[in-house]
Amino acid sequence: MTAISSRPNCPIEMSFDLDEALTLPQDIPSRRSSAVSNSSAVVSMSTAVAPVNACSVCMEGFEPGEGGKQVPCGHVYHEACISEWFVHHNSCPNCRYKIFQEN
Repeated sequence: MTAISSRPNCPIEMSFDLDEALTLPQDIPSRRSSAVSNSSAVVSMSTAVAPVNACSVCMEGFEPGEGGKQVPCGHVYHEACISEWFVHHNSCPNCRYKIFQEN
């Protein structure tokens, strides 16, 4: 039995334009620099008792009485989990509410 691929059968040279890549602006802002300020903002978010049994980032449960970090839309996560999430994303993992505005 052979697997059927949904990707078109084309060489990499046809799907990547080196000239375009080389002419991209060099001053594209780094997501990493905004991530540092985003993760420090997590520390200032309010601590709340999680209304659900598990953090939806790591899927692990909260300990009884353990507080998590509550984002502005109201969802609660482990501090370490949501800090790491904000390194790569600027929105709530559950509802995609924009937490930080892109610069």
